[in-house]
Amino acid sequence: MQRQLRGAAVVFLLASMMLAANESLPALKARADAAQGGEQAKLCLEYAHRLLEDANARFSNGDVDKAQGEVGDVVEYSRKAADAASTSGKHLKQTEIDLRKLSKRMHDIAETLAVEDRPPLLKAVDDIEQIRSDLLARMFGPQAEPKEKP
Repeated sequence: MQRQLRGAAVVFLLASMMLAANESLPALKARADAAQGGEQAKLCLEYAHRLLEDANARFSNGDVDKAQGEVGDVVEYSRKAADAASTSGKHLKQTEIDLRKLSKRMHDIAETLAVEDRPPLLKAVDDIEQIRSDLLARMFGPQAEPKEKP
C-alpha cells in the first residue's frame, strides 16, 4: 500500500511540474504578482528566467526592441524577487543562487548579439549583480559584498 502511495505521489509531483513548465508567461506573471513572501521570490525568478529565454528567442528572430523591453522586465522581477526574499526571510540562499544563474545566462546571451545590441544587456547584467550584492549584504552584512575586480 505504501509503495502505491509513493508511486502516486511521484506521478502527481511530475505532473504538477509539467503543468508549471507549460504555464503561459502572462499566467506566471499574474501568479508571481499575487504571491507573497518566499513564494513570490520563487515565482518572480521563474518568470524572469522564462522571460529571458523569450527575449533570447526575440533577439534571434531580429526583434531587438521587444527583446530589450523584456530584458528590462527581467531586471524588474529580479529586484522584486530579492525584495520578497529579503522581507520574508525565506528562500534567501536560493534567490541569490538563481540571481547568479540569471546573470550568467544574460551575459552569455549578450555575447551572442551584435556589438551594438550588447550595451543594454550588459547594463542589465550589472543591475542584476548589484541586486545580488545587495541581497548578500542583507544576508551577511557589508563584509559579504563582492570585492571589486582589479
